[in-house]
Amino acid sequence: MRARLRPVWILAAALVLVVAGCGNSANPDTWAEAEQDDRFLAEEFGASSAVEHNFMASCVEANTGTLNEVQARVLCECSFDGLRAALTLDEFSSLDGALRATPNPSDLEDDPEDLWDDIAEDILTACARRVDA
Repeated sequence: MRARLRPVWILAAALVLVVAGCGNSANPDTWAEAEQDDRFLAEEFGASSAVEHNFMASCVEANTGTLNEVQARVLCECSFDGLRAALTLDEFSSLDGALRATPNPSDLEDDPEDLWDDIAEDILTACARRVDA
């Protein structure tokens, strides 16, 4: 029997996490700048930046209550890769900040709502399906 797909708003917890501790003293403006912070290159997730490390650590922790660790890592890696490819770091930071303030994506307004509805929800849904398959 196939596992039921978790509501996507729960998966939004995977996104509510990252940018606050993401860089050295200067906040990066681009993904390339974020990757120049090499503090986490040898860490457990194989992260290429502090942004990725923080996302993976928070995402795995947020999802191990409903998934085993392998499934959580698959979900989180898929989600980060999709978000990184689809959003600029500034958009990613904006959506992260909005979801920190309003954890339920259906309550978002304006630009963060558009980022969620048009991009992030589809990415997280596709990643959840991948884990549930």
